[in-house]
Amino acid sequence: MLSHIVNLVNNYEHRHGIRPNLVYLNETHYGYLREEMPGVRDHHDVVNILGVDIALSDGIIHPQVATVRFAEENILVS
Repeated sequence: MLSHIVNLVNNYEHRHGIRPNLVYLNETHYGYLREEMPGVRDHHDVVNILGVDIALSDGIIHPQVATVRFAEENILVS
């Protein structure tokens, strides 16, 4: 999952000329991502490693990235 998200971020940046700041995942995606990062302690560490914030939604079938404006620093706090 980690390599897939990194590829999504890189492809988005290449296509749009701007780095995305958000990845949409469902709970299952997020669980797989956390399994690939066993030394990571909390959600903020995951966000710092990815360089994008995370929005969880049950309606997301495939991870997606986007550039959005935030009202606060992080959308998800676990």
